[in-house]
Amino acid sequence: MRVQCTCCDAVLTVDSSSGEVLFTEKPKSKKVSFEDAFQKVQQDQETAEDRFKEAFLKEKDRMKVIDQKFEEAMKRKDELEMPIRPIDLD
Repeated sequence: MRVQCTCCDAVLTVDSSSGEVLFTEKPKSKKVSFEDAFQKVQQDQETAEDRFKEAFLKEKDRMKVIDQKFEEAMKRKDELEMPIRPIDLD
């Protein structure tokens, strides 16, 4: 019995009585020109740079928000009461 894999298009020869895979024929790879491969690498680099810039800007904005929250907390620290420690009750 011959079965074609749906994800990799390989052709598997399977023994019908035992269910064991006897042979695997991998699909022939497509020929890619050097120019096409080079163009794909350049596109991948550009998208990687764009993703890095976006992540950097998000992190930068996140740090600004954290710094603002910290400054607000430092301004309000005097408003907070000191908790009563058990040792102070003696």
